Amino acid sequence: MRKELAKRETITALVGIYQQAAQEIETAYAMLATAQSRLRSAFLDSPGYRFDTNDRNNFDRVGKKASDAILKRIKRDAWSVIVERMEFRRMLSVKRRDELDQQLEKGELPELTEENIFAMLETSVANADTYLEEAIKEVFDYLRPRRSPYKTNTEFEIGKRVILAYSVERTWEGKFRVCYRRNDFITALDNVFSLLDGKGPVKTYHGPLTDAISETTDGKGETEYFRFKCFMNGNLHLEFKRLDLLAKLNAVAGGNKLKSDI
Repeated sequence: MRKELAKRETITALVGIYQQAAQEIETAYAMLATAQSRLRSAFLDSPGYRFDTNDRNNFDRVGKKASDAILKRIKRDAWSVIVERMEFRRMLSVKRRDELDQQLEKGELPELTEENIFAMLETSVANADTYLEEAIKEVFDYLRPRRSPYKTNTEFEIGKRVILAYSVERTWEGKFRVCYRRNDFITALDNVFSLLDGKGPVKTYHGPLTDAISETTDGKGETEYFRFKCFMNGNLHLEFKRLDLLAKLNAVAGGNKLKSDI
């Protein structure tokens, strides 16, 4: 009889602990869902997978370890959105942008505070001219002809027209698009001309030139700064419409500066 009573008390205790724990877990996950919804509503312009509050890939972690992992991921997502809204990445060269993306991916940016956000903004404003010059030189090198056996003038100065090899490809719909490996450079080219024109960074994610290439039905088109023609061999023929901006690019990165280094 005593054994039966002891078993009953044990079972009653276990059931009570289970029911309490189940309620706590249900409440905790409801709070996580609310937090996730609030973050996505505030930070994202459209539904997405960022700010996930489920520690799906770490089944052996609970409590503080799990919350640390989730908070690290949420901090990374929050910084990514803020950096994008500040248009900070678009002010950088491709090299600096890659470095920033690695910092974001590894969670190496500081804690998300107003002070740190404004510090980044102040840094970007203070170094705007430096960032622009770096981006201009990077774009200039991208536009220069490669493997030329002669020291021609076109190596020191970008002309009205250029041919960019291995830059476009056909889609399954029969249209064209910028090759994945060239995306950043084509966007940087668009961005540099917009900045040189005093209009700030490009307003779309990839820029008007990449967008126009994706939208054309015959491989030909133009934007505010370029006329283009896509070819089946992957070549992209560009003509610069704003020669005044092209002259600025050449003045910053080309001409005598390059000649003096030879």
